Amino acid sequence: MSIRGFFFALTLTFVLAMAARTPVDSDLFWHLRAGEQTLADGRPLTVDVFSHTRAGEGWVNHSWLGQVTLALAWRAGGWLALSLWVAVLAALGMAFVWHSMDASPLLRPFVIVLAATVASPVWTPRPQLLSLTLFAALYWYLWRWRKEPERPLWPLVPYFVLWGNLHGGYPLGLLLIGAYLVGGLADFLLGRETLPWARWRALAGWSVLAGMAVALNPNGWRMWLIPFQTVGVGVLQEVISEWASPDFHQFAQQPFIWLLLATLGALAFSRKRVTGFEVVSVALFAWMGLTARRNFGPFALTSAPVLARHLEDVIAQMGTRLPEGVRTRFEKEMRTLEAPPTRRESRFRLGVVILLMGLALLKGYAVTRPAFVQSVIRAQFPADAVAWIEKNHPQGNLFNEYNWGGYLIWALPEYPVAVDGRTDLFGDAVLRRYLDARAARPGWETTLRDWGVRVALLSPDAPLGAALREAGWQEVYRDDVAVVYER
Repeated sequence: MSIRGFFFALTLTFVLAMAARTPVDSDLFWHLRAGEQTLADGRPLTVDVFSHTRAGEGWVNHSWLGQVTLALAWRAGGWLALSLWVAVLAALGMAFVWHSMDASPLLRPFVIVLAATVASPVWTPRPQLLSLTLFAALYWYLWRWRKEPERPLWPLVPYFVLWGNLHGGYPLGLLLIGAYLVGGLADFLLGRETLPWARWRALAGWSVLAGMAVALNPNGWRMWLIPFQTVGVGVLQEVISEWASPDFHQFAQQPFIWLLLATLGALAFSRKRVTGFEVVSVALFAWMGLTARRNFGPFALTSAPVLARHLEDVIAQMGTRLPEGVRTRFEKEMRTLEAPPTRRESRFRLGVVILLMGLALLKGYAVTRPAFVQSVIRAQFPADAVAWIEKNHPQGNLFNEYNWGGYLIWALPEYPVAVDGRTDLFGDAVLRRYLDARAARPGWETTLRDWGVRVALLSPDAPLGAALREAGWQEVYRDDVAVVYER
């Protein structure tokens, strides 16, 4: 095993270990239920069957094929398979980033680890992770296309057809292509060396066809509306934390700033020519990450190759300032390191990789044992309250906490939810009424009456709980996580 292959394998093993975690997420459960329903029916869900507030209405289920992959993983190996689904996709995305770098194999691992630390909060068992992997693969393909004139662009069309069926994040790919086009135009206007206009026209033309091909989907042309429907929900940042701007007082979100500052610093001090694409892509996806933390992933994937390319030059400049003896010794050690390995060295390196891979898999097994997963679920979701409802069968529609909606779709399917994570389905009309009712604002009684609600499953600190007790509702169950009220 060469030193390049050794560092590559070690880096991906580290990413696998980072991403192998307990696969519990508020949206996982409704995605799983939808995937199971699709497999059972033999066709994707295109109407809502999970809520009572939108029951029977059209649902642009943009992740139907991604949901099927989750359901198949669940059937194949339960929690462990879902954890591996996340870990493999995360590692695959970082593998594409690795191969998109113009930098030494000694520098790449450090940049990859930093980028992985930034992206890791969005490594969750949801179809969204498929979009991040496809985004990284597209970045690599365009990077190769710029270097290889013979590389065709027609594969963009089937690629976006697949992407549009796996997850609705395909606009990320179109934005990446747009960054290439705008960056190329900037290079031309500044008189810098750039690709022939014929190649830019070809990229623009094929990207338009790719965007149109997204409509080859059970949802048809409505797939084009997904990005507008999602960002058009006004209460998005109030309801979903990942759509809010990052809070850099939290240490876990600070790696974003580290990567941004490192990239800007490398661009400032590098002697290599900064391309228009590098400026546009870093600026665009940094802005998106500063607007919503769910965009940390695309920013990490686009910034890492830029950082690696220019940081290598900055380090080389610093190296010239070292004493000649130190520099000569370092260069000698580097040549020795890059030399073809002996059979013993290859076996040793392979053994190290296998050992660490085994430890990563052992970690994945440890955090996905059913008892451990259930303890995590019981701490985050109303598992005991659900058991009480299943046993006692209170009558009437259910009013639930927003973050519990997906879990209830999975664990309590006989009770349609009021709301869940499908914000593009509910829109402002339902979500505003829901938020007002949960906060016990004037008119909450009308909302519950209009929705036929006779059972409420709330957190102990929900303002609506006190209002329900004052209105004569009975508190029929309580624990540290949830309270059940019945009218």
